[in-house]
Amino acid sequence: MILTIEEGFVKKEKYNVQGTAIQAIKVMLPINQANEMWKLNIYLLSLFITVFFVLFLKPLRPKKNLKMYIALYFLFLITFIIWDIYVHKEIIEEITNTINSL
Repeated sequence: MILTIEEGFVKKEKYNVQGTAIQAIKVMLPINQANEMWKLNIYLLSLFITVFFVLFLKPLRPKKNLKMYIALYFLFLITFIIWDIYVHKEIIEEITNTINSL
């Protein structure tokens, strides 16, 4: 079985690697996991954007404890960004290690 691996976004490089079906599955699992993470990112970022508009637009702004809501918003946003970077870094390392082991 021949695996064709495309690397790059603008300037694509193609590699053809001879491998087994098990190796192909080992390569595809982290790639699918990264794809699912990007979908989750889209949903969570749209949620953060919606909450941002609710907090900062004058007619929708909560009357009481605005500073607490803003602090919690930024705490959750920063936590999400740190978690997201960490998970994507792990997935990229897993993909790289799997491809290098072929």
